[in-house]
Amino acid sequence: MAHTVKTGQPRGRAAERARDLADADGPAPAARRRPHRTLPVALLLEGRPCLVVGGGLVAARKAGALCEAGARVTLVAPELGPDATALRDAGAVTVRMRAYRPSDLAGRPFLVVTATDDAALNRRILDACHRRGLLCACPDRGWEHGDLISPASFRHEELTISVSTGGASCRRSRLIKESLQRHTAALGGADLLVVGVDHRRTRLALREEFHLAGERRAAVADMLRQLLGLHEFLLLDTCNRVELVGLAAETPALVGAASRILGFERLRGRFYVHQGFDAFRHVALTVAGLHSQSPGETHIRAQVKEALAESRRAGWSAGVLHDWIGRALRIATAVRRATADLLEGGEIEDLCVAGLEAELGGLADRRVLVIGGGTVGRGVVERLHARGASVTCAYRTRAPVFSGAAARAVAVQPLGPQPHALLRGRDAVVCASGGGVLLGAEAARNLDPGGRMVVADLGVPRNVAPDFAAGRPGIRVVDLDDLKRRDRRRAAVVRRALAAGERVVQDHAADYERLRHGLVSSRHPTAPPAADWSS
Repeated sequence: MAHTVKTGQPRGRAAERARDLADADGPAPAARRRPHRTLPVALLLEGRPCLVVGGGLVAARKAGALCEAGARVTLVAPELGPDATALRDAGAVTVRMRAYRPSDLAGRPFLVVTATDDAALNRRILDACHRRGLLCACPDRGWEHGDLISPASFRHEELTISVSTGGASCRRSRLIKESLQRHTAALGGADLLVVGVDHRRTRLALREEFHLAGERRAAVADMLRQLLGLHEFLLLDTCNRVELVGLAAETPALVGAASRILGFERLRGRFYVHQGFDAFRHVALTVAGLHSQSPGETHIRAQVKEALAESRRAGWSAGVLHDWIGRALRIATAVRRATADLLEGGEIEDLCVAGLEAELGGLADRRVLVIGGGTVGRGVVERLHARGASVTCAYRTRAPVFSGAAARAVAVQPLGPQPHALLRGRDAVVCASGGGVLLGAEAARNLDPGGRMVVADLGVPRNVAPDFAAGRPGIRVVDLDDLKRRDRRRAAVVRRALAAGERVVQDHAADYERLRHGLVSSRHPTAPPAADWSS
């Protein structure tokens, strides 16, 4: 007895919509289905015989996807819709213009897709395949009885991405697929990106409002994560720079959006954008300390590692950014070897101590208070002690530990809520804490009106309020920008060090090319879009 095979052509708007949703994770259910456990696989179909039963839209899509995978496709149907007709006319499939017969399975096709409008016939074909040990997909409302479901998928060059909810929600899998498809298309033009501001373009008073801390940091990161085309990133925030370092599409729109999120549009061009090899070089030289306020300092290395670790924990980055920063760290080591003789003593602590020495006419027996027990604070204390100063170190949360002679000679005590008591009788105060303003106008009111004091503010945001020294001509406050200007004698040395660093980075240009090779494939630059296996 012959069976009538319906073609699967849409009949009315409702039928067309249902068919358009069908079999991307299963057909659209009236209510959310229980997800089925599945094993994601990629079938190697090149040269293998496959059978598609049906001539409608769904059948044509399945047949086209199988052809795209290199299968030898036979399509059985008494009638063909426009899409199936186009496949036949292109010579992509072999067509048998008749109803399905059990003998169609005699050749033991590798995969069978039954996509007719007759649910009973689809089930009979499915059962026949199971008796013969053949894989069969049934993209109708009986899909769960089949051997596989086709996830929502797309191809981009040699990349194939599929999304499945195990049949629970085809709409959700399609939504995720479409979002990933947009990101993947943007990835094709992706390259390394740096958007930032530092001391070389913007003075501290203007720069510090862009530093990322607390709620602002969280809000900026959350907005950056929503940017289409920004695939991975980290946020580098130090005393002299705020930077977005990432992997992103090379589009002015993306760079503009990232700049606005960071607030840089208010700087009117006083921020920088580096892309491609320029970004690769910038990060390598930055990690080497050559772009620091005190060229040659080493703290930036730990700060970059910390920023990368934060990015990993927060899910902002994955393999490519980690690879990039890893290469930058290795190149920075080579740069430091090449510039070690030129930039000896280039830490920010050295810059601070040299500035105090110039202001005070020497440091021997000078009474100095250092506020901050972190890396910079401890470094300043040790250098001051080595030059004969009498040093007290005040800490906010954790007492610093010193070694050698400094452990016996340096007084260590908590800062407390009223720091003015610690300021009395000091020749100099160094603020190196990350806690914002510590010394305000009130702290200065209790000092000797005619006393003299140099206050070096190394904090960003600043630890010393702008009005701290108001009406006190004997108090001189210097910040990082002031200290840097004092170091102009090193300008020629720094230029030579930068030139040497540039040569080292150029020697590692192949590292950048390997990064790029992992991002963008040029083997199929004009390949047509793949047929969609999802219906």
